[in-house]
Amino acid sequence: MHGSGKALRAFQHWTSVEAMPEPAAGAVHPDLRTGEPSPWLRRILRGLLGQERRFWVLVVGVGLISGLGAVALLAVLRFTQHLFWQSNTEHFLEGALASPGWRRFLVPVLGGALVTLVSLLVGQPLRGHGTAGIIESIWVKSGRLPFPRALLRGFVSIIAVALGAPLGREGALLQTGAASGSALSGWLRLGPGQARVLVACGASAGIASAYNVPIGAALFGLEVLLGSFALELFGPIVVSCVVATLVSRTLIADHPSYVIPHYALIHPRELLLALLLGVLVGGASALYVRGINVTSDLLDRVPAWLAPFMPLVAMTLVGATALAGPYLLGNGYDSVNMALHGTLPLTLLLLLPLAKLAVTSLCAGAGVPGGLFTPSLFFGALLGGAFGMVVERVLPGGVPSGAYALLGMGAVLAGTTHASVSAVLMIFEMTGDYDLILPLMLAAVVAAVVSRRLEPESLYTSVLVRRDVRVPASVPHWLREEGVRSLLSPITQRVPPSAPFDEVVVLLLEQPPGADLYVTDTEGRLLGVITLDALKGHLPDHSLLQATVAADVMDSGVQPITPDLSLAEVASRFGHTLLERLPVVDSGRRLLGSLSKGDLLKRGRF
Repeated sequence: MHGSGKALRAFQHWTSVEAMPEPAAGAVHPDLRTGEPSPWLRRILRGLLGQERRFWVLVVGVGLISGLGAVALLAVLRFTQHLFWQSNTEHFLEGALASPGWRRFLVPVLGGALVTLVSLLVGQPLRGHGTAGIIESIWVKSGRLPFPRALLRGFVSIIAVALGAPLGREGALLQTGAASGSALSGWLRLGPGQARVLVACGASAGIASAYNVPIGAALFGLEVLLGSFALELFGPIVVSCVVATLVSRTLIADHPSYVIPHYALIHPRELLLALLLGVLVGGASALYVRGINVTSDLLDRVPAWLAPFMPLVAMTLVGATALAGPYLLGNGYDSVNMALHGTLPLTLLLLLPLAKLAVTSLCAGAGVPGGLFTPSLFFGALLGGAFGMVVERVLPGGVPSGAYALLGMGAVLAGTTHASVSAVLMIFEMTGDYDLILPLMLAAVVAAVVSRRLEPESLYTSVLVRRDVRVPASVPHWLREEGVRSLLSPITQRVPPSAPFDEVVVLLLEQPPGADLYVTDTEGRLLGVITLDALKGHLPDHSLLQATVAADVMDSGVQPITPDLSLAEVASRFGHTLLERLPVVDSGRRLLGSLSKGDLLKRGRF
């Protein structure tokens, strides 16, 4: 592997953690508490392969396992759907529509009962869509994921989706792929840097094999999971996605996920409409993220004894909605396909997105495992189709509504993930329609900007924020870095240089802990700082106390800071002073406020 040494060193530098030392004999690695391979076999593999080659072999292995896992899980999905709905993945809605009402109701209830039963048996809920947990594993847990739990959760997730859970099948594929990367890195005792990359490789490979989107999945891994487009990270992600996609294409099919008519939006009027759609869908994306989070927060408050039974309650409500129509069952592939072909009526295009958001939020918050990626495509495709159908009636003679449905898919994907690049390429690979790339790019970028303005956290990072887990944002540090103004505190008390000593002492003692007293002139310009510790060590002769003023005891050598400094520069200033606060002045040295070291450490990113 030419250049593999440079890539490996880049991985270690990216994580700022050296490879882990060899564990003591008999130690159990935290990644694999069961199914540990024979020590002699591991020693043979470690001896035959050097550290660099071993890493690249594992990259290929993760892609292979993810691809085979996707094939197996999708086979389980098809078998289960055929068994309970007399349909397969391509015609699920057709089988559900032909099913009697009792089947539409009881099959989802059975899915909820399965999730509840497994949760009770393992003693912990299976909730969550998995992507947030993978991001947390990469950034906070050094790439550690429990492999047995991930396999169980993936299997239950794919069964629940097959039985009608309104979630995405990609959740199972993404979770098992990521867990395989974590397990392999733990098996061969790789350091945390390589473990993190392998987890991202497995998750990206799972998406690639689920939707036949190797380019979009690779960029999703870089943009969403790793937060970086570094070339050293690009290589392993691409290799894993290529291997996984090759396996899925060989064993399943090699065609775009959605086969649609050829659409082309090249007229300036259509580009303006794409921009307008981006604005509207950006707001809808923020609503989607907020709806998922609010529902999860509400369901988190249910009594502890009721929590394990919430999947059954949620799926019972899903079954009740299916009595009126099965459009909300499953991941919604057929409904999206109908919107892309313009065969859904406007009434359904307007009602189904909100209904899908409601049942998806309910199931995800209740603890039914599954992905939120595919439901967001449903949400965007139908909103885009409704927009296109309205445009057709107001401005006849344009492109069909299905073209706007495709734009809506890309816009919602970008708006909910805040990842415009991977969203555009995923939709392009899913449909294979290059002539829509310009309006698709425009709608996706605008939707991401609008959604980020209304809802700062993405669909994945919002889950981590609720758990008080912070990960770096996937934007350059010089764009997200906060300045001094964001932490500026007003000055409640200041004194002139002629203030008598006894007044200075009283005012200083009344200051909150860590606060100092600032001396300013009549124009508000900073002259010096009076600290309590310095005052205690430099008290003048008692006979001269009545003649002592603030100017005699102030420190005029304190270096103030200005509002244009970055927080990293302020951190450097604090490294050269014992003060807990630094004064903030403008260009004319007029005192504006102060900045606390404690606030800096809480909010700063260095």
